[in-house]
Amino acid sequence: MSDFERAGEALATFVKTYVPLANAAALQVDSYDGSTLVLSAPLDKNINDKGTAFGGSLYNLCVTAGWGMTSLKCQELGLTGDIVVAKGEIEYLAPLKSRLIATILAPTDEQLRHFKDSYTRRGRAAITQSVVIPDERGKPCARFVGRYAIVK
Repeated sequence: MSDFERAGEALATFVKTYVPLANAAALQVDSYDGSTLVLSAPLDKNINDKGTAFGGSLYNLCVTAGWGMTSLKCQELGLTGDIVVAKGEIEYLAPLKSRLIATILAPTDEQLRHFKDSYTRRGRAAITQSVVIPDERGKPCARFVGRYAIVK
């Protein structure tokens, strides 16, 4: 098992332990390879009266994926502190009638350098993360942009 896989499993354990809403949604960490984090949840636990994914569940999955990537990158950079969601916006583009799968790409090396430098200088830093939830054909159903901060 790689270090990234172990980090993904640790994230899954943390989410199950400390994020009750994620448990209710049956959210799971599918994979983490250092550059991409994938979280998912079953439709049947996140369905609305129209038979599609509940908007709040899509938001929950996205905000958790962004927080997860921020947490993983902070660990890799050796940054300790409290990670919080400072802002989050979601665009609902189309109904989703299948498993909710959120994918987030890691920030660039330049973004991570700036993030770490800011934290080192000021004891706090913020980074913007983007998450996409596609349908079963790969067409985006939801796009989320969140700003995450770490503070000592």
